[in-house]
Amino acid sequence: MAQILVRQLATEAHHALKARAQKQNRSAESVAREILECSLVPKASLGFGDQLTAVWDGADLSGVVVEVAKTPYEPVDLK
Repeated sequence: MAQILVRQLATEAHHALKARAQKQNRSAESVAREILECSLVPKASLGFGDQLTAVWDGADLSGVVVEVAKTPYEPVDLK
């Protein structure tokens, strides 16, 4: 992966980036990466998996419990 260094970023932009990152419980670097990717890479070039991953990027799912329905499945008779 490529790396860049952004120099002479406006103080207001830096504070806004830090505030957004803190609000989302993420690093400023990950928020900046998302902003750049979303503004520069067309959505059509990202696959469904990449788009789905971006939706949940940074989310804390450690306390999530998925329950499976216990209802038996009855196939439909289409005759």
